[in-house]
Amino acid sequence: MAESDDQYDVIGKAYERAKFIPTGLAEQATLLSALPDLSGKAVLDVACGTGFYPRKFVDLGAARVVGVDSSHEMVAYARSVEARESRGITYHRVDAAELPVLGEFDVVTAVWLLGYADDPAALDRMAGNLAGNLAPGGILAVVVPNPDADWDVLPGDYGRYGYQVVQTGELTFRMPVSVRVLGKPPFAFDSFFWPAGAFDGALERAGLTTVTRQPTVVPDDDRGAEFWATLARSPSFAVFTAERAADR
Repeated sequence: MAESDDQYDVIGKAYERAKFIPTGLAEQATLLSALPDLSGKAVLDVACGTGFYPRKFVDLGAARVVGVDSSHEMVAYARSVEARESRGITYHRVDAAELPVLGEFDVVTAVWLLGYADDPAALDRMAGNLAGNLAPGGILAVVVPNPDADWDVLPGDYGRYGYQVVQTGELTFRMPVSVRVLGKPPFAFDSFFWPAGAFDGALERAGLTTVTRQPTVVPDDDRGAEFWATLARSPSFAVFTAERAADR
């Protein structure tokens, strides 16, 4: 493996570690339970990062999967995994804020994308770009910061789930936070929490129907319901789904 590939492996493995801490497992369970049967479907994953979910989608039976991300490092890592473990996934380096119509997809996903919109107008543009890639009758699923999060929980008690979320600025149209992923080594990244109504409103203004916040799903594992109770009550994330009308 070339030295540059080693560098991308380090970046990719650190990023993907967050998918396997408890909150990441709950995120996976909630998103995947919200999706339709992917067998034979065409799926577009916007802000695909390292390709974690595109690989999941192929493994769940999707016939065609495309991933796009604005980060050169993330796309390079995703492509390096595809080169080693070919699943037939195509990756493109594309800024979601300027996402073109890449085709008509049965399912479009965007994980942790919409919270990074620069302002409400940019949020509407992002939602419109996602909707523009849906086939008639297609399903959009987005993972976003929880608009109803309990801020007595996320900075402290949430640490049992592998990370903490700390407010770093005042709420305007969104609130800046630092997400601190615990473990060895710990790392942090910036994110933004938006108020209730922001994300579902943007999806509705994009012309999508049946906009629904999906119930939080926690893993059925040996940690038990008591362990998962706080996350189930106030997760750091939310999953919304919406549909493109079949006759649009």
